Amino acid sequence: MSTVYGPVPSWRFGRSLGIDVVVPPKTCSFNCIYCQLGRTKVKLSNPAEFKNYVTTNDVERDLEKYLADIDVNSIDVVTFSGSGEPTLNPDIGDIVECVRRLTSGKVPIVLLTNSSLLYRDDIRRKVARFDVVVAKLDAGDEKTYRIINRPIKDAPDIEAIKESIEKLKKEMNGRLMTQTMFLYTDFDFTNCEGEPLTNLMNALVDIEPDTIQIDTPYRPGGEKFLKPASVDELRTIAKRFEDFMEKMNVHSELWVFGVHDKRGRKVAWKEHVSVSDEIMELLKRRPCRIVDIADSIGISYSETLKSIKNLLQKSLIIKRISSNGEKYYYPV
Repeated sequence: MSTVYGPVPSWRFGRSLGIDVVVPPKTCSFNCIYCQLGRTKVKLSNPAEFKNYVTTNDVERDLEKYLADIDVNSIDVVTFSGSGEPTLNPDIGDIVECVRRLTSGKVPIVLLTNSSLLYRDDIRRKVARFDVVVAKLDAGDEKTYRIINRPIKDAPDIEAIKESIEKLKKEMNGRLMTQTMFLYTDFDFTNCEGEPLTNLMNALVDIEPDTIQIDTPYRPGGEKFLKPASVDELRTIAKRFEDFMEKMNVHSELWVFGVHDKRGRKVAWKEHVSVSDEIMELLKRRPCRIVDIADSIGISYSETLKSIKNLLQKSLIIKRISSNGEKYYYPV
């Protein structure tokens, strides 16, 4: 299985070439209720206990092969994400330098992290090598944190996580962004209003990241009791943030899902070895719509649809309908 996938269409960054330094099964320190990959298979909070992890040589081999088939100038970012928490990989610091060398420093390198290991000085030193770090923060209080993120036994509490993100902001030269998933549940819990929202706003104002990403779990894959927020609700939350930040003299940029959208630009491929294999590698890391796959692989909608029908007939993928009626495809 390749450690490189995509590029995927990202509403935040555009054409994002994925680096999966975990690879399946899903290995994480959280078991978030909204995760598009489903429930965590391997629960881990210590990189020293990670067995059979992706090495720098693995990524170097796969990325060299990928870059032979794709025009690097048609990639907007390289993103470390995929099948779990990237900072669990002990080699992550060396891998980011390898990726920077192979791309000749032409493309910003982004890390998506759940922030659970940032309390460790050694991890923050490695993470600080990235051009952009997107640190997850879905809660400003312990109760909300445990409901949404369901941290494993050895994971830090929410106060330690907030403090560690603040430390990282001071220590890194690149851009620090935070990402928050705003959501509703069938059991009358939400972080879109009330104390959970107030606590979140206070936490993010204290951190003062370069960018605050206001997001919602729009893809299927999470728990069935989960409900995403609408774009209008996200706009309302963003207005609350704007007013509060103005009052507190904080100048973080706001990116709102459904408003800020950099998807839609195609990737320039030099050659396709196997379109079906490329689609499968993509879907193993991220469920996608047909239009997402077409933009990612750089082929027509009709050709993508033909490949999807073939994979469905072979029972290699399944289709799920999101809350807004869109069709997403998943590997079996």
